[in-house]
Amino acid sequence: MDRFEDIRPFRDREVADVLGRLQGAQDIVNALVRFQHPRLRRWLMPVARFMVRSRLKSHFDGIDSIAGFQDRLSHYFERMVKTSTDGFEYTGLESVASGEPIVFVSNHRDIALDSGFLNYALYLQGRATIRTAIGDNLFSHDSAADLMRLNKGFVVKRSANGRKAMYEAMKTTSSFIRESVESGEQVWIAQRSGRAKDGFDRTEPALIKMLGLAWGKQGVAELLKAVKLVPVSVSYELDPCDLAKARELYCVLETGQTYVKEPDEDIKSMIAGLTGAKGRVRLVVGSAINADIDSAEQAGIELDRQIVANLEAFPTHEWAWRTQQAGAVACDETQAGTSGRLEELQRRYKEMPNNHQPYLLLQYANLIRNKREM
Repeated sequence: MDRFEDIRPFRDREVADVLGRLQGAQDIVNALVRFQHPRLRRWLMPVARFMVRSRLKSHFDGIDSIAGFQDRLSHYFERMVKTSTDGFEYTGLESVASGEPIVFVSNHRDIALDSGFLNYALYLQGRATIRTAIGDNLFSHDSAADLMRLNKGFVVKRSANGRKAMYEAMKTTSSFIRESVESGEQVWIAQRSGRAKDGFDRTEPALIKMLGLAWGKQGVAELLKAVKLVPVSVSYELDPCDLAKARELYCVLETGQTYVKEPDEDIKSMIAGLTGAKGRVRLVVGSAINADIDSAEQAGIELDRQIVANLEAFPTHEWAWRTQQAGAVACDETQAGTSGRLEELQRRYKEMPNNHQPYLLLQYANLIRNKREM
């Protein structure tokens, strides 16, 4: 058996069977109905489900490769960009070449879209797409796991029990990444475990140490000689999940309670991220960090410097920073020439519970704080 059998993406020979399974998956069908017809009346749902199943069959029948699946998926992604953003811009890909041993290290705002926008930019350039590191919490949902593995996702086991089991899981992840880059595949991984719900972007040194495990005792130093770590910054003018994040932050930071997710909360967040209004989205690919760096801490500092510098400060972030500093006095400010997303954020702020408001501001204002501190 392949030693990466339980974490690897699907292979071409598995695609047809997995797509056949997905076409009948009720959760996927319902998610697509909500995406394509968000205001559909309840009594029309059975008709819409039948139409979606028929469309899925016609769209995916005959596809027998990962490349074929991603090509078809690109049409859905393009529709998402057109319907839920005010434009997507990307820059910096010209600094990295296809086939180079690269691990893209990105800030983490959205479960699926941070890597998704990089993949889409690569696709638009006619370049090979990336293998994407995804936490095992998202693989507890069969249909979502199938979709992510079809899209070249692989599992990062974060929930192993015990120190030894966790170390072995990290070593397996590192070995899989090494095998991937040495075979010409490029890899994406978030700079930290879980989304930065407070908007404060910092690379966890433990992530760099994990990446280096497969390179021996001098892991980090050897990793940086063999692999280019390339920072990626993804900026959203508006976060579709900001209210849910504010609620969670209030629970954890204000009340001191342990936040317990609902069983399908991650899936709901993925759907909200895909379908919700995002305003403008900007992706910047930075420069590979210096190969002379020989510690995880130094590597993290350099990644952070570029990631933060390349984040876009939209009017939503500027307003949140000013409001956070000045209090409610600033909350009625408007700016000429904005896309309307600032007004949307202000509306959410006014309508949400008062004790959640500081945590909504925090998510957006911390981008400005990051830039000032870095």
